[in-house]
Amino acid sequence: MNLSSIDLNLLVVFEALMTQRNVTRAGQQVGLSQPATSNALARLRKLLEDDLFVRSSSGLQPTPKAIALAQHIQPALGQIQTALTPQESFDPATSEIIFAIGMSDYVEFTVLPQLLKQIQAEAPGVGLQIRSGDRQTQLGQLDRGELDLVCGIFPEKVEWHQQQQLFTEKFVCLCRRDHPHIQGSLSLDDYVAAHHLLVSVKEDRTGRIDRILAKQSLKRHIAVSVPHFLVAPGVVSQTDLITTLAERVARTFASTYDLQVLPLPFTAFKFPVAMRWHKSHTHTAAQRWLRSKVTAVISTTDAV
Repeated sequence: MNLSSIDLNLLVVFEALMTQRNVTRAGQQVGLSQPATSNALARLRKLLEDDLFVRSSSGLQPTPKAIALAQHIQPALGQIQTALTPQESFDPATSEIIFAIGMSDYVEFTVLPQLLKQIQAEAPGVGLQIRSGDRQTQLGQLDRGELDLVCGIFPEKVEWHQQQQLFTEKFVCLCRRDHPHIQGSLSLDDYVAAHHLLVSVKEDRTGRIDRILAKQSLKRHIAVSVPHFLVAPGVVSQTDLITTLAERVARTFASTYDLQVLPLPFTAFKFPVAMRWHKSHTHTAAQRWLRSKVTAVISTTDAV
């Protein structure tokens, strides 16, 4: 295919359709009317001999060919935009930039306090806007430039994203220090016999731990399920319930609520926590500074 014969603006429309999955919103993103965007999609289909996007109840869904093309087109457009954008110097001491960061409540709890401490000491005019949401929502916001950075668990690879692992977390058991049946150690029989508080973001009554136990033909009793982990330490401190939490959270609350932190009596999974950003911002001075602050927070704690 002769590149000089292609209207490269069609690739901008293609990228907008990949991120928005809607003709009207894609047109708004690139400054085109709905008919003009539909016309551009028709031209793309003819040029590439593929439907590219098919309608579904949840919006336009890309075909396998569109997904394969996006892995090359989106990072290429990001690099072009970076090359054409004037690179301004960044002085954290005088900047009043506001960074938008996607975080889960767990990452907010473990990273945000020290991150804010560092930023306020070095850049008093810089602000943060923390946004929550599920993983796919945040990755979409990253692609649309609505987020500068996301921090959390991101198992999927995206060609136009860059990622750096921050630390690896494991789960432990938490219960009150004067628990009548658990003192200093926790056997598998103790764990299964206890009544549990489950932290479930999905607001259901089973979790990954239950699937691990099921492989051993075991089942625990879930007395209560809550959607927020910050509730768990206070509840177990006043009851005979036990809960399974990320270790950094558990140890933070152990002394405040006089709780025991005990290793799980079986092999459980660990999960990596990472920060991810769009490749087009890899060399942007302000975002490089922001990422360095996140890295510095991790390097100065026991989360390395």
